[in-house]
Amino acid sequence: MAFVLALLRRVGQARAARDWLHVHGALAEGEVLRVWQENHGGYCVRYRFTPQGAREPIQRDEFAGCLAATVPEAGAKVRVRYDPESPERSLLAREA
Repeated sequence: MAFVLALLRRVGQARAARDWLHVHGALAEGEVLRVWQENHGGYCVRYRFTPQGAREPIQRDEFAGCLAATVPEAGAKVRVRYDPESPERSLLAREA
């Protein structure tokens, strides 16, 4: 039971972080480096972006969904939202 509660708490914290980034995160242009399909059927995207004022780009992997039509292709330019105080906390910007 404690394990389930801890898991639910972590899921809630991850959602809150994503929601915060969608509203308050800074925007940067990124590039998709690689797209692959996981065993469970979902797609993952590897992208990189350079936060404002940074010298080196940051590379991240993100689960992008289960529908191939919603996944950007390798080489595509994408918008990235990131936490300016901790740029490694980032996600692909979703259009509303």
